[in-house]
Amino acid sequence: MATDPLVTAGVVPPSSDTYYRDRYWNEAPGVDMHLQRRATGDPFMDWITHLHRWHGRPFRKALVLNCGNGWVEQMMVDRGVVAEAVGVDIGADLLAEAERAAAGRPIRYYRLDVNSGAFPEDGYDLVVNHAAGHHIAYVDRVFRAIAHILTDDGVLVSWDYVGPHRNQYPGDIWEAAHRVNTMLPAELQSPMNYPWLPVMLTEDPTEAIHSELVLPVMRRYFSLDYERALGGAIAYVLLTPNPAFLDAPPEATAPWAELMLAEDAAFTDADPSRSLFVYAIARPCKGVLADTIQLAAWAAEEDERERRAAESGGRYYPATAIAETLDRSVSNTLSLIRPGRAWRVAMASTARALGRRVPASMRRRLWRVPGAKAVWRRLA
Repeated sequence: MATDPLVTAGVVPPSSDTYYRDRYWNEAPGVDMHLQRRATGDPFMDWITHLHRWHGRPFRKALVLNCGNGWVEQMMVDRGVVAEAVGVDIGADLLAEAERAAAGRPIRYYRLDVNSGAFPEDGYDLVVNHAAGHHIAYVDRVFRAIAHILTDDGVLVSWDYVGPHRNQYPGDIWEAAHRVNTMLPAELQSPMNYPWLPVMLTEDPTEAIHSELVLPVMRRYFSLDYERALGGAIAYVLLTPNPAFLDAPPEATAPWAELMLAEDAAFTDADPSRSLFVYAIARPCKGVLADTIQLAAWAAEEDERERRAAESGGRYYPATAIAETLDRSVSNTLSLIRPGRAWRVAMASTARALGRRVPASMRRRLWRVPGAKAVWRRLA
């Protein structure tokens, strides 16, 4: 099989398992209704219905960023929210799945790395960013292109993670989540494993790569006519992933989910800038696209940021205090697993002493064990 250049370059994981394997917080009782209430004011109204009512009429043509398996645009077409749609993604397996599921709907799919490629087709009066923007490295380039391709009466709708990049939570969020975690029964508590950056860079280097820039950059090119802070600093942190909670019977977890969501809402409302997720509807500001000096400055800033990150193995910002502590802990553990010369000398001496007490016939049988001689040479 030919090697996929996008996989080789680290732009996309080798399969969609990275995106769809984990349990997610909205599996817990009441989370979907909580998010819908915060987004639309009605716990029984999702964002697609809200967008349709807000706009007052169907959209002619939608572009869906990083469409994944295609459920968003397929649902929008089925509900009559859009007449036709185009989905783009860099995952070949995801696009194949989306095309199969589209089943004759007026939807077309293209494989595209939005960081560098041009959007296909034109005539879009709607662009959908559903959990896509936080995977984009060149956020300025992409949101600028969206503002350019949208019609003058066009709309950008965004439901996305906008919290700390690569889930490197600061102390106030981590402490708030920890406080609520201690209120839960022991069997439902989250392990609260802080996201370790080296693992994230290996599994999916695009995950939350510039999530904290999504809203600021969006505001460069768009007027946000509708914006709601959805929260997540407590509930999302404690539930994703938390299989013990998500696998327990709903009747056992519902009261604790309600407590968690109430604490999450209070934390978010006290300072909406701490919200990990935001729902927004925006219109393009076409005038900024004529300011060539400002556009050049933003582009240069972005190019320099990406250049520096490439030189530092994909790292963009100083580590949080929690991340530094985790790095030291892992380093100390590895130093025990990979001992120094003094330890090897001591172990070799012990092994030789024990070896002299082992009968020759048994030593000959031991040498036939695969790898035994290599271990002895390493110790010696």
